[in-house]
Amino acid sequence: MRGLNKLCWMALAVVAVLGAGCGGGGLTPEEQERLVGSYRLPQDGKPNDNAPVGPFCCTGHTLIVREANGEGVLGYSYFYGWEGQAYIFGDSSGAPDVYLLLSGRSALDSGNGDEEKGQIAFTAAELKAGASKRQRVGALEYIVTVDRVETFEHQGRPYFHMDSLEVSVDVLRAKS
Repeated sequence: MRGLNKLCWMALAVVAVLGAGCGGGGLTPEEQERLVGSYRLPQDGKPNDNAPVGPFCCTGHTLIVREANGEGVLGYSYFYGWEGQAYIFGDSSGAPDVYLLLSGRSALDSGNGDEEKGQIAFTAAELKAGASKRQRVGALEYIVTVDRVETFEHQGRPYFHMDSLEVSVDVLRAKS
């Protein structure tokens, strides 16, 4: 019986850990009420394929944030760009920073609304599993949490392997 009890506790611990990485898991009850959706990037993004997806072009993946009924578009999140010098390291590329471009309608209840833009940026030194930042853009609030990343040092500076980054994106209706 003791072994079965221990096995049950281990299974619960695994479920808790896996559930925490699925987005929405660390939100307060008030934030849960405002939740539009929880997503993973790049997995849930639409490949840009050298064409615009919403306001963002041309490579990468763009997440389309839709109303609960799946019809109207509320905003977009572009995965991803960087500013610092990137390098090729064998079969991988590395960069010292990363940003996700964001957009959101200025009002969610008045037709299409004007589109506002913003971004969330991380340096490679900040990129660790669980690191999280939030940004209000229009009538939406984006919370980006790092799920997976591989970092390394190059010439004494932190970099990340660009193909290793995966993030969760929780999108909330912004507080009035």
